[in-house]
Parts: sequence; structure tokens; C-alpha cells
Amino acid sequence: MNRRLAVLRSVGIVTVSTYVEYALGLLMSVWIARSLGPSEFGRYAFTVWLCGWLIVCSNHALTTSSTKFIAEADGMGDPALAAHLAARFSRIQTVSSLVVIGLFILVGWLFRPSEWEGSLLPIMGLVVVAVVAKANYAMLVAIGKGQERFEPEAVATVVGGIVGMLLVLAAMFLHADLVSFVALFAVACLLLNLVNRVAYRRCCRPYASGPIPPSVTARVNRHLRLTAALVLMGSFRIGTIEVFLLTTFTGSVAVGYFAIAGTLTRGAVQLFSVGLTSTLLPYMAKTYGESGTARAARFLSEATRFYWAVGIAIAGLGLVTTPEIVRLMYGTRYVDAIPAIEATLVLGGLLLIGNGIAAFQTVVDRQDDRIRIAVVALIANAVLGIALVPPFGLAGAVLTYAGTRMVEMALAIHYLRKATSGGLPVAAMSRLFAVGLVATLAAWAATAATPSRLGFLVGAAVFTVLYVPGSMLARYWTGDDFQLMTGIGRRLGPPGRVLVRVLEFVHPPVAKASP
Repeated sequence: MNRRLAVLRSVGIVTVSTYVEYALGLLMSVWIARSLGPSEFGRYAFTVWLCGWLIVCSNHALTTSSTKFIAEADGMGDPALAAHLAARFSRIQTVSSLVVIGLFILVGWLFRPSEWEGSLLPIMGLVVVAVVAKANYAMLVAIGKGQERFEPEAVATVVGGIVGMLLVLAAMFLHADLVSFVALFAVACLLLNLVNRVAYRRCCRPYASGPIPPSVTARVNRHLRLTAALVLMGSFRIGTIEVFLLTTFTGSVAVGYFAIAGTLTRGAVQLFSVGLTSTLLPYMAKTYGESGTARAARFLSEATRFYWAVGIAIAGLGLVTTPEIVRLMYGTRYVDAIPAIEATLVLGGLLLIGNGIAAFQTVVDRQDDRIRIAVVALIANAVLGIALVPPFGLAGAVLTYAGTRMVEMALAIHYLRKATSGGLPVAAMSRLFAVGLVATLAAWAATAATPSRLGFLVGAAVFTVLYVPGSMLARYWTGDDFQLMTGIGRRLGPPGRVLVRVLEFVHPPVAKASP
């Protein structure tokens, strides 16, 4: 129970900061889209996407590997080894960023992207600043997570989000152009890096160079090679090929719509699950270091239940609320993006359990399985993209995204079953899916019957009222889950007492146990 409460505390820290970050980031996305219009926003979205891709290439396996091995060393009771590993990963990341930036400058100067016509040098310079700052920030965050310290990232995201929002708001009122908004993005990345460094020095253990045992070095090198290949292959799928083909055959407006769909989907996933996603890898790695594969598999089963519950909520609420939310936030110029947003939200929700499977495969050194999955998914992504995007545009990009994600998930489940007999509580997941389907249909009917543009709020309320109690009545949650929720409720004052009474009604034997 102590470990579960420690996980919950870390989840709470990350979740609260992410709520703030997401709310501010969503406001900034809406303001930028309204200020630039669909065409210019598409160019801005292409630039931000390219920055993200370059950051992935700069860090490749380093963030995942550092979190895993630092947490594992702590689990084995060797903090000195954790410090030496952190220093080594940091050195590799610096060299990697320099190589990636050098290649970007060379390729950008030779090919000169049409999206930056007339502003090539300023935008390339700003991209370099943003990528170096954000990649280094992500590396330091990963080291902190390996130490089970999530506060630096939380502080950086909140402070950076507030300052960034104020700058974007000012730029919008001044009718800033594309280059100005890209400059603000670079400033936001620099600020994240600076604030995170200050918070890291206050909250986390310093790292320093030192000897690493040959056996650990061999494991680290193998993990880096496999994970680097995996991450770099992943950087060419799930959006990259779609964006490239849309830019080539359809134009910047479709790129902007696809970017909005991706932004809202990632935002919804982060809003509901980022706490668990951010803390799962280090806690699972520490558990693996302490107790081995069997305990890590049990950890995966617990995480999968929460991922599935959250994923169904994302899918159901996404279908009910998306049309009016897009009209209210982005205006009628972005109505054509609604079908793409609904499709990606449903897929993003139902396939959310893949996060837990990927973390488990990483922790138990099954990266070769992930490589096989990535190779097949990359081939499927390329084939579907070439076949569907040129003739169907945005709809083809969404179909390509959907097909690739489903291929990836099917293979992930196949290899998980080969690695362990546990992990996926299929019967409980089926029961909860039925509950979610009923709640979604009722919420959709309530929204349609409400004569107001705010009817989606009624639908969301109906979904929640049916889905949350329904998950308990369907016996989805385990006794340990109820015991944990009851213990938390007793510490929350009057609202918590209401929660405890509900839990005692639904699950009386466990609810009466000591928290």
C-alpha cells in the first residue's frame, strides 16, 4: 500500500501540473490558429512538428533508457551507480544533439522548405534554439524521473505555460506574423529548460562521472542500440508520413487540420492519463529491480485497468463533445477538422493501453519485440499513407493513422502474451467497454435533445453519471483499488466522506477495512 500511495502522490504532482499546462497550451493553440488562419497555421504546425521530430532524433533512446536504468539502480540500492549512469547519458545526449542540428542545417539549406519561403534563415535559427533547449530539458526531466522526482518538470511546465500564454496573448493583439509566433515557441522552450534546471538543483541528486560495471555497461549499450532504432523508426510513423504527404499533395490547410486533431487528442490523453504515464516507467523499473518480471507483470495489470478506464472515457466524451467544442474554440473556419478529431480521439482512447505494454517491454528488456512491432508498423504506415493520402487528403491521413495504430496494437498484445501470462484483464475490460458504450449512446442522445450550443455539457454529465458508478457495479475495480480509494477518501474531508459512503455501498467488505 505504501508503494501505491507513493505512486499516487507522484501521479497527483504530474497530473495537476499537466492540467495547468494543457489548459494554457490549448488556449495558446486556439489563439494562434485564430490569429494566423488555416493556411498560416498549417505552416506554423509544420514548423512545430519538425521541431518535435528533431527533438526525438536528438534524444532517441536516451530519455527512456536513463529513466529505466537510474530507477533500476535505485531499486537495487546503488545510488552511486545511478549518478554515474546519469552523467554518461547526459554526455551522449549533448553529442547527439550537435549531430542532429548539424544535419538539419545542412539539409534545410540545401532543400529550403517551401513553408518557410521568404523567412528561411530566421525560422531555421529559431528551430535550432527550440530543439536544443527542449531536447536538453527532456533529458534532465528523464533523469529526475529515474530518481522518482517529478517536481522539477511540474514547476517548469506551470511557470513556462503561464509566461508563454501571456506572450502569445500579446502577440495576438499585436497581429503578429508566422515568424513571431515561431520565435515565441523558441522562447518557451528556453524558459522550460531554465526553470527545470533551477528546480532540478533544488530537488534532485546531482550526478557525476564514475565507473559503471561491465555487466551494466553491456546491458545499457544493448538497450540504447535497440531503443534508439525503435525510437528513430517511430519518428517516421504515426503522423510523420501523414504530415509529409499532406504537405506534398494537399497543402498547408489540411496539415493544420491534422495538427489540430493531433493536438486535441494528445491533450485529452495527457489530461486524463499523463500522471500514470509519466510515473509508470520509473516505478515499474524499480519494481523490476527489486522483485523481477512477475511483479512487474502484476504492475502492468494494474496500470492496464486504469488506462482502459481512462481510454473509454476519452473515446466516449470525445464523440459527444468534439463538434461544439471545436466551433466554440476555433470558429467555423475549422469545422472541416471535426471528423478527423473525433476519429483520432476514439482511437487514442481505446489504444491507450499500449502505453503500459510498451513500458513493460522496456523494463523487462524485451526491446527486440518492440523493434519487430516498429518495423511492421512503419511498413504499414508507409504503404497506407502512399495509398490513401494522395487521393483522399485529410480523410486518407486519418485512415492511415488508424490502420497503423491498430496493426501496432495487435502486434503488441501478441508479443506480450509470449512474454508473460498476465498483464491484460480481458474479462473486466469487456465489461467496462459495454458500460462505456451504453454511457456514450445515452450522452449522445442527451446532447442531441438539448437545444443549446452548450448541450455537450449535458451530454458529458450524463456520460459521467452513468460511466463512473457503472464501472463499479460491473465489478471492474479490484479489492485493492477500493481499499486505496477508501483510504484516500478518509483524508479528503467532507467530499471524501461522500466517496467513502459510495464505496461502502458498492463494495462493503473492502470499504470497511483499515486504509
